Amino acid sequence: MTPPLEPKTGRSARAPLDEVDRRLVELLSSDARRSVSEMAEVVGVSRANAYQRIARMRAEGVITGFTVRTDPHRLGLDVAALIVVNSDQRSWRELRTELRELPGAEYVALTAGGFDFVVLVRVPDVETLRDVVLERLQGMEGVRSTQTMFILDEVGRVSR
Repeated sequence: MTPPLEPKTGRSARAPLDEVDRRLVELLSSDARRSVSEMAEVVGVSRANAYQRIARMRAEGVITGFTVRTDPHRLGLDVAALIVVNSDQRSWRELRTELRELPGAEYVALTAGGFDFVVLVRVPDVETLRDVVLERLQGMEGVRSTQTMFILDEVGRVSR
Protein backbone atom coordinates (compact mmCIF):
# COMPACT_ATOMS: atom_id res chain seq x y z
CA MET A 1 0.00 0.00 0.00
CA THR A 2 1.35 3.42 -0.97
CA PRO A 3 1.62 5.92 1.90
CA PRO A 4 -0.51 9.06 1.53
CA LEU A 5 1.15 12.10 -0.02
CA GLU A 6 2.10 14.90 2.32
CA PRO A 7 1.20 18.43 1.24
CA LYS A 8 4.10 20.12 -0.53
CA THR A 9 3.14 23.75 -0.60
CA GLY A 10 6.66 25.02 -0.01
CA ARG A 11 5.18 27.61 2.30
CA SER A 12 5.68 27.77 6.02
CA ALA A 13 2.79 28.23 8.40
CA ARG A 14 1.34 31.71 8.16
CA ALA A 15 1.44 34.02 11.11
CA PRO A 16 -1.91 35.72 11.60
CA LEU A 17 -2.08 39.32 10.44
CA ASP A 18 -4.16 41.79 12.37
CA GLU A 19 -5.93 44.82 10.97
CA VAL A 20 -2.91 47.10 11.53
CA ASP A 21 -0.65 44.70 9.59
CA ARG A 22 -3.16 44.51 6.74
CA ARG A 23 -3.50 48.28 6.61
CA LEU A 24 0.31 48.70 6.50
CA VAL A 25 0.50 46.24 3.59
CA GLU A 26 -2.30 48.11 1.83
CA LEU A 27 -0.49 51.44 2.27
CA LEU A 28 2.80 49.97 1.00
CA SER A 29 1.00 48.40 -1.96
CA SER A 30 -0.43 51.74 -3.00
CA ASP A 31 2.88 53.61 -2.56
CA ALA A 32 6.02 51.74 -1.46
CA ARG A 33 7.88 55.06 -1.15
CA ARG A 34 5.64 56.21 1.69
CA SER A 35 7.57 56.86 4.91
CA VAL A 36 7.18 54.62 7.94
CA SER A 37 6.31 57.71 10.00
CA GLU A 38 3.46 58.61 7.64
CA MET A 39 2.10 55.05 7.63
CA ALA A 40 2.32 54.85 11.43
CA GLU A 41 0.28 58.02 11.72
CA VAL A 42 -2.36 56.75 9.28
CA VAL A 43 -2.83 53.42 11.10
CA GLY A 44 -2.55 54.92 14.59
CA VAL A 45 0.61 53.27 15.95
CA SER A 46 4.08 54.55 16.84
CA ARG A 47 6.78 54.76 14.20
CA ALA A 48 8.76 52.07 16.09
CA ASN A 49 5.73 49.77 16.15
CA ALA A 50 5.09 50.24 12.42
CA TYR A 51 8.76 49.66 11.62
CA GLN A 52 8.80 46.47 13.75
CA ARG A 53 5.64 45.16 12.08
CA ILE A 54 7.00 45.80 8.57
CA ALA A 55 10.33 44.15 9.49
CA ARG A 56 8.47 41.12 10.90
CA MET A 57 6.30 40.80 7.79
CA ARG A 58 9.43 40.97 5.60
CA ALA A 59 11.17 38.30 7.71
CA GLU A 60 8.08 36.06 7.54
CA GLY A 61 7.79 36.45 3.77
CA VAL A 62 4.48 38.33 3.87
CA ILE A 63 6.22 41.28 2.20
CA THR A 64 8.54 39.84 -0.44
CA GLY A 65 9.89 43.05 -1.94
CA PHE A 66 9.22 46.55 -3.10
CA THR A 67 8.63 47.45 -6.71
CA VAL A 68 7.47 50.09 -9.13
CA ARG A 69 4.41 49.93 -11.38
CA THR A 70 4.94 51.08 -14.93
CA ASP A 71 2.78 51.92 -17.92
CA PRO A 72 3.54 49.21 -20.51
CA HIS A 73 2.51 51.49 -23.40
CA ARG A 74 4.94 54.21 -22.35
CA LEU A 75 7.62 51.50 -22.28
CA GLY A 76 6.78 50.59 -25.88
CA LEU A 77 4.99 47.35 -24.99
CA ASP A 78 1.79 47.98 -26.94
CA VAL A 79 0.67 44.37 -27.43
CA ALA A 80 -0.49 42.24 -24.50
CA ALA A 81 -1.73 38.68 -24.74
CA LEU A 82 -2.75 35.86 -22.47
CA ILE A 83 -1.40 32.57 -23.76
CA VAL A 84 -2.78 29.32 -22.39
CA VAL A 85 -0.55 26.29 -22.76
CA ASN A 86 -1.19 22.55 -22.65
CA SER A 87 1.90 20.58 -21.77
CA ASP A 88 3.23 17.08 -21.46
CA GLN A 89 2.30 16.28 -17.86
CA ARG A 90 5.70 14.80 -17.01
CA SER A 91 7.63 17.95 -17.99
CA TRP A 92 5.65 20.67 -16.21
CA ARG A 93 8.50 21.65 -13.85
CA GLU A 94 11.00 22.15 -16.64
CA LEU A 95 8.44 23.91 -18.81
CA ARG A 96 7.51 26.29 -15.98
CA THR A 97 11.16 27.35 -15.78
CA GLU A 98 11.36 27.86 -19.56
CA LEU A 99 8.13 29.86 -19.68
CA ARG A 100 9.53 32.30 -17.11
CA GLU A 101 12.37 33.02 -19.57
CA LEU A 102 10.04 33.57 -22.54
CA PRO A 103 10.65 37.03 -24.05
CA GLY A 104 8.01 39.44 -22.79
CA ALA A 105 6.64 37.04 -20.15
CA GLU A 106 5.34 39.12 -17.27
CA TYR A 107 3.41 36.43 -15.42
CA VAL A 108 3.38 32.62 -15.50
CA ALA A 109 0.92 30.43 -13.58
CA LEU A 110 0.48 26.68 -13.37
CA THR A 111 -3.25 26.03 -13.51
CA ALA A 112 -5.81 23.27 -13.14
CA GLY A 113 -8.61 22.71 -15.61
CA GLY A 114 -8.58 22.91 -19.37
CA PHE A 115 -5.04 24.30 -19.64
CA ASP A 116 -1.82 23.69 -17.75
CA PHE A 117 -0.31 27.20 -17.81
CA VAL A 118 -1.39 30.79 -18.29
CA VAL A 119 1.25 33.26 -19.47
CA LEU A 120 0.85 37.03 -19.72
CA VAL A 121 3.13 38.40 -22.44
CA ARG A 122 3.81 42.05 -23.28
CA VAL A 123 5.71 42.88 -26.46
CA PRO A 124 6.16 45.90 -28.74
CA ASP A 125 4.19 44.62 -31.73
CA VAL A 126 2.27 41.74 -33.30
CA GLU A 127 5.32 40.54 -35.24
CA THR A 128 7.24 40.08 -31.99
CA LEU A 129 4.29 38.22 -30.47
CA ARG A 130 4.19 35.97 -33.55
CA ASP A 131 7.86 35.11 -33.05
CA VAL A 132 7.41 34.51 -29.33
CA VAL A 133 4.47 32.16 -29.89
CA LEU A 134 5.43 30.36 -33.11
CA GLU A 135 9.19 30.16 -32.73
CA ARG A 136 10.00 30.28 -29.02
CA LEU A 137 6.91 28.86 -27.32
CA GLN A 138 5.97 26.25 -29.90
CA GLY A 139 9.63 25.20 -30.03
CA MET A 140 9.77 24.33 -26.34
CA GLU A 141 9.94 20.66 -25.50
CA GLY A 142 6.83 19.63 -23.60
CA VAL A 143 4.45 22.14 -25.20
CA ARG A 144 1.53 20.25 -26.73
CA SER A 145 -0.67 23.19 -27.75
CA THR A 146 -1.27 26.88 -27.13
CA GLN A 147 -4.08 29.37 -27.49
CA THR A 148 -3.43 33.12 -27.64
CA MET A 149 -5.91 35.76 -26.52
CA PHE A 150 -5.18 39.42 -27.23
CA ILE A 151 -5.91 41.80 -24.37
CA LEU A 152 -7.97 44.65 -25.79
CA ASP A 153 -8.31 46.77 -22.64
CA GLU A 154 -7.12 46.56 -19.04
CA VAL A 155 -8.46 48.13 -15.87
CA GLY A 156 -5.31 47.35 -13.89
CA ARG A 157 -4.76 45.47 -10.69
CA VAL A 158 -7.54 45.68 -8.15
CA SER A 159 -6.19 46.65 -4.71
CA ARG A 160 -7.67 45.00 -1.66
